[in-house]
Amino acid sequence: MVQGKKHVERIPEDWVDSVRPRVVRGRKFKDAVAEIFAANAQLLALERNHSPRIAKVEKDRKPRPKG
Repeated sequence: MVQGKKHVERIPEDWVDSVRPRVVRGRKFKDAVAEIFAANAQLLALERNHSPRIAKVEKDRKPRPKG
């Protein structure tokens, strides 16, 4: 995406064999990063649920006004 919009670039047919492996590696990298983010989110939730200090702070915290 470029500036929040999908961006598609056409490539010449003779480039396909050299570009395709890079696209595949890029997709694998993106998937790996997404897995790391998901694991970090799970760890953060576990820490929040098991830490009395964090739980107390969140319990005592006043909700922010929306808007």
